[in-house]
Amino acid sequence: MNKCIFLGRLTAPPEVYIDENNNTPVIDFELEIEEFRRDSRGDKRRDLTYLFFQAWDTAALTIEKWAKKDSLMSIESNARTDDEGNTYFRVTNFKIL
Repeated sequence: MNKCIFLGRLTAPPEVYIDENNNTPVIDFELEIEEFRRDSRGDKRRDLTYLFFQAWDTAALTIEKWAKKDSLMSIESNARTDDEGNTYFRVTNFKIL
């Protein structure tokens, strides 16, 4: 099974482009994922992770229309690897909170 769920904030305003091979709207965006944990001394620590996402078709258009920089989003996705070996997440479901 390849299903990932994230909660994070958009790092930049999303912009749609048209995929030339499929003539389909696509959007690439980055989420800042915040996590709190205790370090070895027991002190609370805030860690940030930045992950890259891609949405297609009506999902791409909806995200561009309604999401802004710093929007909190819940994302369901599948992990993918591009031709250069970079990992990104393909959006399967989302909510703008």
